[in-house]
Order: sequence, then structure tokens, then C-alpha cells
Amino acid sequence: MIKQALLEAIGNLLAARQRSALALIGIMVGAGAVIAMLTVGAIAREQTARQFRAMGTDILLLRADSDTGLGQLPLAETEALVGQVPGLASIAPFMLSGGPVSAEGQARSTTFLAATETLAAVARVRVAEGRFLSRHDRFEPFAVIGPQLAENLSTPYSRIRTGSSIRVGRYVFTVIGVLEPSLPSPMMPADLNDVLIVSIPNGRRIMSQASLAWAVARSTPEADPEAVGRAVAASLQPLMREQRLSVQSARALLAGLASQMRLFTLLLGAVGAIALVLGGVGVMNIMLVSVQERRREIGVRLAIGATRWNIQSLFLTEAAVLSFIGGAFGILLGVAGAWGFAQFSGWPFVLSMSAIPLGAGVSIATGLFFGFYPAVIASRLDPIVALRTE
Repeated sequence: MIKQALLEAIGNLLAARQRSALALIGIMVGAGAVIAMLTVGAIAREQTARQFRAMGTDILLLRADSDTGLGQLPLAETEALVGQVPGLASIAPFMLSGGPVSAEGQARSTTFLAATETLAAVARVRVAEGRFLSRHDRFEPFAVIGPQLAENLSTPYSRIRTGSSIRVGRYVFTVIGVLEPSLPSPMMPADLNDVLIVSIPNGRRIMSQASLAWAVARSTPEADPEAVGRAVAASLQPLMREQRLSVQSARALLAGLASQMRLFTLLLGAVGAIALVLGGVGVMNIMLVSVQERRREIGVRLAIGATRWNIQSLFLTEAAVLSFIGGAFGILLGVAGAWGFAQFSGWPFVLSMSAIPLGAGVSIATGLFFGFYPAVIASRLDPIVALRTE
């Protein structure tokens, strides 16, 4: 019986190829939208997790603010916190600004970051060429640059490398190191791929607003980063008078981002579900037209002994076949769309294993749901009235 119903359903669908193709496209686009949206959400979650894995979840970001703008951290007292605050492994105060730089006739605008030598260890900065700043370079005109800045300032005939000179205003710095490419981190207010790093004394020379308002810290493996952050704030806040000190933990930020990403994924899934519902409505409309055109056939079947369940199962089988085939093509369409998004955004492609069965299952359920009403309409036809249909 099942085999016969499938063969009959496929035959009826092939007899009305245009209508079947339209319904198939609706289900395929709907299922593909659900799968693509859920997979894009998984790709975004994985990218966020990669950024945090690059720097770790034991990192803290400190920022000083005042009523007029950025505040000022006490440099000596901030560095002295290591050894005073239990669980604090290291800390690196820094300043941020921006402006134009030039080298070899090339001029670019970039971010200036003035920091101590501890920044490399705290922020897990790796040097691809040369070395990082040391404590002996405080008053030397030395700079470390990001790989993107080095590429932007290079020419086909002169590549920026260690030993090259970079001009910032009236100051000339010698490049002593080029950083390795790294993922942008939510815990760093600057992209280390496109940055000029100098010592704090040199930063006060080239920055128009030299505010030592930032610091990045790292807790010990056994310590609670949030507790360490509270202890750091309690130690520094009395020294900062009217200024405000905020401490952000990577774990707290990651928990907040995870909650937002779940909501983002649900919203994407809802958008895909709307497309799937529209595809289901298309299936229902096309099957209603099919019922209207096949009234005489339905009347003959009822007249020779077919039950209402036989008529319902026939149309439900057609809806199931359309939904199954549309869901199969929708899987390919959704995965291809998510892969294209990953290639366009430059993020690694991650296949959400829950999106495929969920999208295909919902597409089949939607097709059956919207195919149920036409099947009921067909089964309730009066055979005498149906046989009189022209």
C-alpha cells in the first residue's frame, strides 16, 4: 500500500510538473533559509570563541574615565599591583591614540599604542620579525608595528622590515619588530594587526591626548578573574580621585556574547522559518488547485469504494514527497549559502550538525501541515457532486 501510494503520488506530481516545480522551489528556499541562517549563527559563535581562545579567558581590561573624557591611571601604582593583589599574574598599562604615519613615500593613518614591555606577555603578542620593546627602550626611538601596517607602508621595491624608518610628525622611529598576524580580540581596544607600538615616553611625544587610561591584565590560572578584577578596582580607585575605573572580565564578556549569539541564532532561525512558512503556503495553494482539477478523479475513487482516509493519504503522500525532495535540495542550498557567507566574511566554515536535521525535519513537517487541509477538503467531497464536475 505504501509503495503504491508513493508511485501514485509521484505520477500525479509528474503529471503537473509546473505546479510541482513551483511548490518544490518554495519548500527548497524555505528549508535552505533555515539551514543557512542556523549555520551562519554557528559560524559567528565559533569565530567569537576563536577570538577568546587566542587571548584566553583569564584576561582583564581596565579603563579610567573622567567627566571630560579618558582618565589617567597611576603608572607606578598600577605596575606595583602585581604581587600586591592575590591572583594577579601581570599587568600592562597603555595609551591609545591615532594619526598618520609615513615611510618610503607611503602615508597611512593608523592606531598608536604606547605601552610597557609587559604588553607582549599579557596580550600574548608574538613577533614574526625582530623583537618587542624592552625596558631599556623607554627613551629610544624604537617602534614595533603590526603586519597590516607593514604591508600598507611597503612598496614593491622597498618592504618595511626591521631597521626601516617610520616618520610620525617630526619624529622618526626605527622599526625593531613586526608582529605576527592575529585575530582581533574583544578584550583589546585596538587591532594589533594595524598598530604602531612605542614606549610610553615616546607615546607622550606623538599623541595629542596622552592619557594612560588603559591597562590589560591577566590572572593566575587558579584565580577567579572577576574576583581579581574587583580587587584591582578596590586598590586603584582610591588613588584616582574623581575618576571612574571600570574592569571588564573576558569570562563575563564571553557569557554576555554567548547569550547574544543564542538570541541572534534564534532570530536568524525565525527569519528562515518565515520563508519556510511561505513555501508551505505555496504547497497548500498548489494542492488546492490540484484538488479542484481532480474532482472527477476523486469522485470516481469514492464511488468505487475508496475511503476518506485513502483520499487523504494520497494527497498527504504527495505533500510528503514534495517536502522531502524540497528539504533535500534545501540542505544543499542552505549549506552552499552558509559556505558562501563564510568565504565572503573570511571566517572559517563550520557546519552546524543540528541545522541540517532541524531544517529538513521542519520542512517536511511544514509540508505535511499545509498539505493536510487540501487532503481533508478532497476527502470530504460528495462523490455525486464530484462526478458531475466538468
